[in-house]
Amino acid sequence: MDKEHTLRLLVVEETRNDAEALANVLRNAGQASRLTYAENLDAIGTALDTQAPDLILCATGLEDASLAAVAELLRQRQLNVAMIAIGESCDEAGIIEAMRDGAADLCSYDMPEHLQLVVKRELSQAQTSQSAHDYEARFRESEKRARMLMESSRDAIAYVHEGMHIFANSSYLEMFGFDSLDEIEGTPIMDMVAPDDHAEFKDFLRNYASNGEQEGKLATNGLLPDGKTFKAEMEFTAASIDGEPCTQIVIRNQVAASAELEQKLKYLSKQDTLTGLFNRQYFLEELELAVTDALSGSSSAAVVYLLMDNFRDIKDSIGIGAADMVINDIAELLREHCDEKDIAARFGDHSFTVLRRDCDPESIQALGEKLRQAIEDHIADVEGQSVTTTCSIGMTVVAESTPSAHEVISRADLACEVARSSGGNKIHLHNPVVDEKIGKERDQQMHTLIRTALEENQFQLLYQPIVSLQGEEGENYEVLLRMQNDEGEYILPSQFLPLAEQTGQMSEIDHWVIRNAVQKLAEHRAQGADTCFFIKVAAATLTDEELPAYIHQCMKEARLPGDALVFEIAEKHAGQQLKHARNFVRTLQELHCRTALEHFGASPNSFQLLKHLPVDYLKIDGSFIHNLASDTNNQAMVKSILDTAKSMNRQCIAEYVQDAHSLAVLWQSGIHFIQGNFLQEPSEALDYDFSSEIA
Repeated sequence: MDKEHTLRLLVVEETRNDAEALANVLRNAGQASRLTYAENLDAIGTALDTQAPDLILCATGLEDASLAAVAELLRQRQLNVAMIAIGESCDEAGIIEAMRDGAADLCSYDMPEHLQLVVKRELSQAQTSQSAHDYEARFRESEKRARMLMESSRDAIAYVHEGMHIFANSSYLEMFGFDSLDEIEGTPIMDMVAPDDHAEFKDFLRNYASNGEQEGKLATNGLLPDGKTFKAEMEFTAASIDGEPCTQIVIRNQVAASAELEQKLKYLSKQDTLTGLFNRQYFLEELELAVTDALSGSSSAAVVYLLMDNFRDIKDSIGIGAADMVINDIAELLREHCDEKDIAARFGDHSFTVLRRDCDPESIQALGEKLRQAIEDHIADVEGQSVTTTCSIGMTVVAESTPSAHEVISRADLACEVARSSGGNKIHLHNPVVDEKIGKERDQQMHTLIRTALEENQFQLLYQPIVSLQGEEGENYEVLLRMQNDEGEYILPSQFLPLAEQTGQMSEIDHWVIRNAVQKLAEHRAQGADTCFFIKVAAATLTDEELPAYIHQCMKEARLPGDALVFEIAEKHAGQQLKHARNFVRTLQELHCRTALEHFGASPNSFQLLKHLPVDYLKIDGSFIHNLASDTNNQAMVKSILDTAKSMNRQCIAEYVQDAHSLAVLWQSGIHFIQGNFLQEPSEALDYDFSSEIA
């Protein structure tokens, strides 16, 4: 008997007392049961429609509810529920008749121990059947996602059975000149190999099949539709498709796949999707190099930080889709007025940056003024409407005294704020004396804004899906925080959390997030969703010994189970506050909450931390996911983390997944979960379709 599970028991008997007596037989064996009583077919039908039982006990010989009639009700509702017949005796003839009518077995009233054993057997069988059903569903989901990834792959992939094609992806069909899958089905794989290599290819296949190998590689010459050959590398892997065993073959054109494709992939990984400018990540990488060069005295540089003045008004007036056209126009103006060697990037939603090498203050101010004037003069034609805008531009020089790329951006951003607060449509070069005073005033304003947000509920929670690549059921979201300014625009955490840490407001913010996230999750789960939230905890909050009690209180008030919550600790903070982090993780385990180590792999002692922190998840640092498809060092690091995590029974999550190429590598690596804007950008709604294919 399963003593921890409350059995949903439907008993069909003449009287409720008789039904209670049967339920007590099971309770006496330690099986907790919740009884539903029915005496006729109408009552049985109502009970089945209300909630499917785990088991049915049905008395024999009832005029209003025969075994066959009850079995028919189960078939009509497609319910796979075991029914045990209960009679005065259970001789061989009676057992056979009961089983023919649809019962799993027949027990007698005067043999309670027999009933207990039969129930135990049927519940065990039901559990095994349910597990098999769950695994089958996960397997089908995994196959579906694998086929989707294979279809989007640039590699030519085919499935072959007994030397004949049974499936091929689009890249394979295109390589060999087929218009559809129907054309290639049943075609010999030998037709794709140059005639001079047929003998060698046959020998390889013969040895591969006879040795029972799971993987193999062959360098050969492929045959194209025009009769030309190409140097090809074939990878063979044992596989199955639609449940049938077969061989997966990946064919790579060693000549065509090299320079041009790699260059294109590398460029796409640097590019902002909307504007075609460089993206934020690549800009920061180039800025890091510029700072390094400046520190060594080899060269100087300067940065322009450009912010559109009235983007919100434009968006409200013409809509977000049309506003994107204005963004594209700004990007085009940057391309026109920047030099070929400049790094022009879309840095934020409506902000842009430019990095210019070997540049002095006068030159960068000249560029800033040129860009400001060009944007002021530009008239955007959007769906028949004329739209104008202005911008505020801040600039700073990267010199030997510049401490870091982060400081460069902070100075340029501060200079931009000076220009904006002066009325906008201006440029301003960072001045340490003037800007420091303005910076202090801005910090004070931000401090007040944080205090107001806490008191008047002006924070906003956003949610980003964390999706399983292994077909696991359930919904997972990371909870992200935004603050709203007086104009209703989002302020990113990077803009207010550093100040909150300095002013001691982080603990209050974390408490606000936990309380509101738990409440939101409870409301969402009440609608029937099996949803879990991942919630970040700051370093300052880790030292709060009352935090676990606060979390427990929030869970109790919301009637939320602990396994619906995962709390994330940044690896850096865990290392700095190891004792507090360890106590926090262990206390949460007592509440049945789970934990995750965020930005894993970013520090030299990442694996050492795992000896002290029994976390459930490792969120691989986004720097290793960026450019994953073309960066072998990142691939090696991800593999190392996955191998170690597997040996320690931890699950891994790849954060900041931004493109299909990285997703394909992660799929092949066997990672458990992925998260990033490629799936969905953070949203106010919990509306991601976890049942759909990843596209």
